[in-house]
Amino acid sequence: MPDKKAPALPPEAVLPPEAVASSLRQVVGALIFSSPVPLGADAIRKCLREMPADDIGRPAPYRDVLPRDVLAAILDIQQDLDRLGLGIALQEVAGGYRFQTSADCGPWVRQMLGKGRATVLSRSAIETLAIIAYRQPVSRSQIENIRGVNAGHVIKALMEMQLVRIIGRSDQPGRPFLFGTTPEFLAHFGLKSLDDLASVAGAEDLVRDDAPPTKKPAPEQPTLFAK
Repeated sequence: MPDKKAPALPPEAVLPPEAVASSLRQVVGALIFSSPVPLGADAIRKCLREMPADDIGRPAPYRDVLPRDVLAAILDIQQDLDRLGLGIALQEVAGGYRFQTSADCGPWVRQMLGKGRATVLSRSAIETLAIIAYRQPVSRSQIENIRGVNAGHVIKALMEMQLVRIIGRSDQPGRPFLFGTTPEFLAHFGLKSLDDLASVAGAEDLVRDDAPPTKKPAPEQPTLFAK
């Protein structure tokens, strides 16, 4: 007995695009929520433009949205979350957008995750990180000339925390490594970009080449990092 084929559905029986996602805001929110890294407006538009047509050849909805449409959807989500007070925010960090819990809810979130107290950087780590952030690309010897102490172990710790990375080598003798910050640095401190680094009182003195070191440099110790 020949197999019976199911009758083809007429075009009007196919679910319309609106049944899949009722608004651009829905799609934008889902994309940002699903992304493992902060997602920028350009990446969202790229995803929308590359969506294939459906089975009957109709183009996917939202393929022709403008950048302002995406940004308007993001702003709409931000305003709704702020109005509802759900303990969740949509923040612009590291060149993109991500959902994150409100800082006020941090103690309960850490308790639930078993994280204990929030990680606090030491003063030496903060000073070293500030120099790298403001002066990048910067070598270890330049950092030590400003701080007046050996910085190898602090740089290594910051790299292990994924706040600092090697971004090249200097043309100076020995071709020492040059250090800079990472996208994780921006995300950790809630910065959109390096342009958002706050002007902190005394920061200009901290990163000047002619700023007097606070301590006499300690004797050289073996380290993984070349000067």
